[in-house]
Amino acid sequence: MFGDSDGCTPTPDPDNQFTDVSRAGPADHLWLSQGDDVWDLGPADIDTDADGIADSLTRPGPDGMAVYTDSDADGRVDLITEIGADGTYSTQRLDTESGTWRSTDSGRLA
Repeated sequence: MFGDSDGCTPTPDPDNQFTDVSRAGPADHLWLSQGDDVWDLGPADIDTDADGIADSLTRPGPDGMAVYTDSDADGRVDLITEIGADGTYSTQRLDTESGTWRSTDSGRLA
């Protein structure tokens, strides 16, 4: 069971601690915070600004999907784009000074 070569199974090290063999540790994850709550969304897997570094990830939902982006490479999500199944979209950007999310764009995809 442990040490499987599937790249997903944690492997115990000599001190009986578990090692993440996927090579995507917590430092590589995107984080989303709201007030005192913080969520680990997992590793970024999409490069949305073509700089060679994955900065975003997507999550499906019942009515569409959301794209979570870290645009300044600090690990914290600062841009959320929601795309509805009906083609509508909305974008919110984190105001880092106040900690609030501000709507920046919305519309319908052609």
